[in-house]
Amino acid sequence: MLCSFMFAAIIIAVEGYRCQGGRLTPEQRKAIVIQNNKFRSQLIRGELKNKAGEFMPRGKNMLRMRWSCSLEYSAQRWADRCIFGHSPRDQRNNIGENVYAYWSSGSVEGHRKTAGTDAGKNWWSELPERYGSNPSNNLTAQVSSQGVLHFTQMAWGKTYKIGCGIATNCDGGRTLMVICHYSPAGNMLKELIYELGEPCKKNNDCYTKKCSVKSGLCNK
Repeated sequence: MLCSFMFAAIIIAVEGYRCQGGRLTPEQRKAIVIQNNKFRSQLIRGELKNKAGEFMPRGKNMLRMRWSCSLEYSAQRWADRCIFGHSPRDQRNNIGENVYAYWSSGSVEGHRKTAGTDAGKNWWSELPERYGSNPSNNLTAQVSSQGVLHFTQMAWGKTYKIGCGIATNCDGGRTLMVICHYSPAGNMLKELIYELGEPCKKNNDCYTKKCSVKSGLCNK
């Protein structure tokens, strides 16, 4: 009876992460979403430091990320092109994009399982390694020039959907590509990366009127 209950719980846990025809497993999709929301929660709680050694400002109305199958499909199409660069903007209507590649002298297939979260760690590392002091929390030209736009897209407060594609057959199987698409797109110059304030503790603290109290993120 206990085994049956645990199996049912696992099925329910991944049911919202199934995409017909998608190449990622439900477990991979869930891990990417959990990672993004963990990072975003830590950020608005003022728990993370930038390159200057300053704690990042606390924030409010940071939206909780969820998986999008349509974004996964569009990201997978670009990943399959094996191009280490961004897709044309006219092919992405208000969709943000992060690109990651891993090269190896041997096969990269063994890295597929954790590729999505490995890419997330790499992009988020721009915060402690490159992101300088920015009390206003606006995305200025100066901030953009620091090479932190992967981080700022992940941290963009108004973004709430993500979908990623992974390709392991590039360069004869020696290069792995990860593409993640985000909606609505972030990285808008002269706009706030995320609102300054206090993480939500109750529904009325969110403009969406839906608070995830444990994380301080707002549900769209």
